[in-house]
Amino acid sequence: MSSLKTFLGTLNVHQKVLLGLFILLKIALILMVPLTGDEAYFITWGQNLSLGYYDHPPAVGWVLYAMGQVADSLVWYRSFAFFSAVLIAYLLYKLVRMDSRASKTTAFWVALAFFVSPISLMFVVTANDTVLALFAVLGVYFFAKAIHSQRWLDVILAGLFLGLAFLSKYFAAFMLLGLLAYSLWYWKKLNIKQVLLIVAIVLLAVAENLYFNATHCWNNILFNFFSRTEASQFNIGNVLSYIGMIVLLLSPMGLWYLLKTKNETIDSTSQYLNPIKLVLFASIPLLGILLMVSFTNAVGLHWPLISVILLYVVYLVLTEQQLKRLVTFNAYFSIVAATILLVALSMVNQLISPSQKHHVAVYTQPEKVCAFLPKDQPFYTLGYSSQSALAYHCGNDNVHVFASKSKFGREDDKLTDFKALNGKTLTILITHEKDAEKVRPFFNSLHVKPLPINDETTYYLIEGKAFNYDLYREEVLIPVNEKFYSAPDWFPAITGGCEFKKKYSLD
Repeated sequence: MSSLKTFLGTLNVHQKVLLGLFILLKIALILMVPLTGDEAYFITWGQNLSLGYYDHPPAVGWVLYAMGQVADSLVWYRSFAFFSAVLIAYLLYKLVRMDSRASKTTAFWVALAFFVSPISLMFVVTANDTVLALFAVLGVYFFAKAIHSQRWLDVILAGLFLGLAFLSKYFAAFMLLGLLAYSLWYWKKLNIKQVLLIVAIVLLAVAENLYFNATHCWNNILFNFFSRTEASQFNIGNVLSYIGMIVLLLSPMGLWYLLKTKNETIDSTSQYLNPIKLVLFASIPLLGILLMVSFTNAVGLHWPLISVILLYVVYLVLTEQQLKRLVTFNAYFSIVAATILLVALSMVNQLISPSQKHHVAVYTQPEKVCAFLPKDQPFYTLGYSSQSALAYHCGNDNVHVFASKSKFGREDDKLTDFKALNGKTLTILITHEKDAEKVRPFFNSLHVKPLPINDETTYYLIEGKAFNYDLYREEVLIPVNEKFYSAPDWFPAITGGCEFKKKYSLD
């Protein structure tokens, strides 16, 4: 702590102002960015503790469940993201210090370059990518520490956090393969028993995920490896966008300095560990896979997150002067980006297209929407994003999704039983009057009530009489079953059967 205080004391006024402004803008984003649909979706996971969930492995749900035992506040949930960025910066400092060439000052500058970077700025909302990044960097740090110290506690912690990284998102699997390759490449220098223990602990996490999938319709596997790739087609624009995204996340200035540096960027005099080689092994597999993916699919900004974070360790070869300039460049980049985003948030009604304005009020004026909705009674929306956001804002756990055939956000399938609703009256919120036609066929009659949210936005509350389950099963549930709950024939049989299929007699 004293070393950090001493380092901060060496910053000039300009650098301190940039650091302070970055932190203030990041806090402003935490406070001002409306609850996103995905963020609300993960919060609902935390309210329904499970061994796994439809879309992804369960770690983010476990984290939000634990946080929910303390408080149910959006700022509290987002504090995880904020402090994760702080902790990751510290872990990068510790990784850099494991290189025999790096001084404390160099390590502090590398950590600060990450902390004020656009990557760190993204740590505003707590989602599965946030949890993945923290557990992945913790896992790599303790893996490196275990190699360096050969302490069994570090070995156990490495296995635990790497296992949790896998249980955060499948992207971690490529990092794990990279670490395994590193272990095999340098096996003569490593304690093989300790490496095997790390592998065994990670395999326990893999087994947990496989057990969940084998007892829950292979949900994660089907979603991530089948449903999400069915619309694949070649697009060179996606490839160029991916390469440009990596350059921006790693910092154009930092990459330029790496290209022109005369320092030896790989070799280290350390007998036990070379942090640069370690992070290259851990990062390159995922970046390579995503490059191949980019030939047929657009790559999300958050997909390469763990790789670009770990690669900040490579900047330890830069001179102190270069690192100072990198910190300044990253800080200005992030400050400009944060300012633009905050201005956009204040002008959202002017910037958003007219066709999308109706959707915005769910997120920007939820209190007005909730005022029109049933307090403790069930109601439905037409998508998981609005369903999750309104469930959180309205404090109603009985908000569900109706008539959705989307591959996204199908966790609500576990929480609803439309067969039991046959003949009943259902309340449905729609954002466009024309959407009434989507639900009309499933009821004998509809009563549509306008909800004036603001001068430009009117929502509609539908009261549908005598729900027709048989038609709903034919038009919605059977297509959903065929697309998202039916594994290829070569998949192993599901232990206990698929609950979705059993519930609606779709076996």
